[in-house]
Amino acid sequence: MLSSQVSGQVTACILLGLLMTCFDPGSCVCYFSLEYQGVYATQSIISGGSTIQYLEVAIEADSIPIWGNCHRRLGNNVILYDTTGGTDCVRCFHLQFRSRHILEVHNEGLERCYTNEDAALQTCPTLEDIRNRETREIMLYKTTTIEGQALDPVYCPLNGRFRMTYNINDGRESATECPEPTSTLANCPRGNAFTMDLHRCSFGDFSKSYECLGDWEGTDGQRYLALHDPTALAAADSDPPPPRFRCAMYKLEEGTGSIFLSLSYDSTCINKLHSAWEGYETLVLTPTPPKTPASEATAANCQFPDWAQGQWENLKVEGNQLTYTDLISYKTYRAYCLEEEIAGLIPVYTQSQCGDEAFTCLAMQERSSNVMEFQISPDVKTKYEVGLCSSPASLTWDAWVTQGRVDRFKQSPCPVAGEYTGVIPDATILCAKLYSDCNNPEIMFYTVFSCYNRSEVIEEREYRCLGQWSETTVTYTYTERRDQAGYECFAGVVVSDGEIYIMEAGVNCQRGLEAMSYGMKLVKQAPCLNDAAMAPRPYTPPPTHRPWWNDTRNPWTKKASSTTPKPARKDTSKGGVSPRAPTPILIPVGVLAVLLVFCRVWA
Repeated sequence: MLSSQVSGQVTACILLGLLMTCFDPGSCVCYFSLEYQGVYATQSIISGGSTIQYLEVAIEADSIPIWGNCHRRLGNNVILYDTTGGTDCVRCFHLQFRSRHILEVHNEGLERCYTNEDAALQTCPTLEDIRNRETREIMLYKTTTIEGQALDPVYCPLNGRFRMTYNINDGRESATECPEPTSTLANCPRGNAFTMDLHRCSFGDFSKSYECLGDWEGTDGQRYLALHDPTALAAADSDPPPPRFRCAMYKLEEGTGSIFLSLSYDSTCINKLHSAWEGYETLVLTPTPPKTPASEATAANCQFPDWAQGQWENLKVEGNQLTYTDLISYKTYRAYCLEEEIAGLIPVYTQSQCGDEAFTCLAMQERSSNVMEFQISPDVKTKYEVGLCSSPASLTWDAWVTQGRVDRFKQSPCPVAGEYTGVIPDATILCAKLYSDCNNPEIMFYTVFSCYNRSEVIEEREYRCLGQWSETTVTYTYTERRDQAGYECFAGVVVSDGEIYIMEAGVNCQRGLEAMSYGMKLVKQAPCLNDAAMAPRPYTPPPTHRPWWNDTRNPWTKKASSTTPKPARKDTSKGGVSPRAPTPILIPVGVLAVLLVFCRVWA
């Protein structure tokens, strides 16, 4: 989603376009979420002996121009109408959001189309069709945002340094090209890319780098990885030119840490790619043992708190050791406690996947049984100093990093009981509904729709609540997206039992937000009458703990001004852990959904 730092002129342009267009019945029926929108490259020729060519595909707010206009969305299936040929051509596409830069599309075949929606619906791919590879696969690799902006890097799951063997199955020979584990692979110094240095191979020494675009679990249960070759365009005149994008399968072997990796022949995920062990190119990666931790770490007799033990989003805590993947610096850190926790502060020794070492101070707080937060001080030391965490006020602290527990102990009910509706402040022609699943109180839904036509849905989201806590007048709730991968935090204010204000607080529960000024007002329309525990109760504000919406930033409103200044961030190049920075506040999803279409008309 776009940052909220969008000018008033752009917002006015969007609203004007939406007003002028949506009064035409049937013209505003179906939209693509902003996560889907962008400019993509897709392979246009699938042939082992042909030059690989690419086609540009743009996904706009309400259309994919080369395939048609968005008519109806049914879960991951979308009906597109193409009238460019003079007659209606209706097709069903299955869209699966795999990562920020990868969209996997399945279709019966672009050469087929139908003249009515009912016929096209019969051809919508099912998960079984996709699993059995009975549909046409179209891999879309995002190259820029729809506005032409460059993309953010993505962390690479091939983490650390490895020795490797390498084999290419091109039919020219039966022997393995690099049979000895003298070649290496590492995602150092950039955790969003890796470099293979091949040595003692039948073709001589060779080096190759790839940027990671995302990894995911496929419909078949296997792990996939999308790669970009940054040198492919420069080598376009070679014979044959290398593919710009590659698809791979990989498997991490538990216990040994070894990784089996296979790459496809081209930019598809099906051409000569069958498993992590069988592909056009196959690699076996054996991890290089990390540096021995500092003596202070090996001699320490301590453990991280019992409540923190286990698997979290990007954090794993086991005894006296934790492993954290920092998606901002694109590094993975191992941290060892040096002393027992005192008032939530723990001195630690850290080591990155590239071997960078440091001593620093860690703060950990349990927010609920399924939510924790931690802070790392960027004031790192090269040698351990007794009393490292004894004066926390003298240290610089990075923002809190919020983490949801993967191995959850118990479900956490959402603090929303019933149905609430409101008008989006920055787009008053758009309304929103927030409502709970009365039979599953940990689930809540959010829908953006036209205030003039409730059936005209702009955006739909589904959340699982993981836990909530309060700080002063602000209550935060941390959630997991169920309609796609990801986590989000909300903050807010309760005015009465029937009136709340909510805001989006990013992925790390950003502090200093003003929900009453910048949040979205929601008014209760109906309680959960079928569940006595969820029925409305007299509102009595507790002394310190308020419901999550008390200070929650609505993800669909303008940016709030922060009342809490950020601490100065020091250089972490010496090996300190760099937690994720707060996510910018976002402008309305409904507004974003129509941004590109209408601004081109009304700018």
